Amino acid sequence: MYHPFSVSETLKTSWYILRKNFAVISVYSILSLLVMGVFGFLIYLFRDDSIIGIIGVFILLTIISYNFLAFNKLIFKLMDSAYYEISMKDIVPTIKMVGSYLALLLTMSALTVFLSKGVEKLEEGLMKYILGIMVGYMSQFFVLFYFPLCTCFIVDDQSGPFESVSQSFQLIRGNILKYFLLFVVVNALILIASFTVIGFILVIPIVNIILAVTYRKLVYSHLDVDDDVAETN
Repeated sequence: MYHPFSVSETLKTSWYILRKNFAVISVYSILSLLVMGVFGFLIYLFRDDSIIGIIGVFILLTIISYNFLAFNKLIFKLMDSAYYEISMKDIVPTIKMVGSYLALLLTMSALTVFLSKGVEKLEEGLMKYILGIMVGYMSQFFVLFYFPLCTCFIVDDQSGPFESVSQSFQLIRGNILKYFLLFVVVNALILIASFTVIGFILVIPIVNIILAVTYRKLVYSHLDVDDDVAETN
C-alpha cells in the first residue's frame, strides 16, 4: 500500500534504527573520530610548511569525506540488514562516490567564494548589503537543506554530483513543507547539542540517521509500492 511521507514516522523509524544498532553505530563513530583526530594532529604538526599543509588539508578532507560516506553506507546497510549480514567491504565507499561528493562540495564552495568576491567588488550601499546576505544564506540553506539528500543519492544510487542535485529537487517535490519541518527539528537538535562538545559529537550520527531515513521514506513516497519494513522500519 502506498504510504505518504510522514515526519512522525520518519523520527520513529530513526529512533528504532539507532536503538537497535546503537553498539555498531557507537563503535564506528568512535573509530572515525580517532582516525580523523590522528590525521588532524599530524597536519597540525606540519602547519608551518605551506605545501605540506595544503596537501595535508586535502588529504584530511578526503578522509573526512570517506568516513562520512562510509557511515551513510552503514546506515543504509543496517536498514537492509534483515536480508543479509554486514561485512566491512559493504560499507566501503567507491572512488566514484568519494569523487562525486568532493566534486559537489568543492564546486559549491567555489561558487560561493566567486559570488562573495563579486559582491565585495560592488560599490558600498544597500544593494551590496542585501546581495551579501543573500549569497551567505543561500549557500548555507543549500548545504543544510539539499546537500544531505544529494549525499544520500551519491551513496545509495551512486549518482554523479550534479545528477544528485537534480534528483534531490525532484525528491522533495510535493513534500517540501514536511521536509522543511524535519529540517527545523534536525537543526533544533544540533542547536541544543552544540552547548557541549560531547553533545555535538553524539548528535552527528543521530542527525545522519534521520536524514538517511528521510531520504528512503521520500523515495518510497514517490513509488506506488508497499513500504518495506526491513528498509524503513
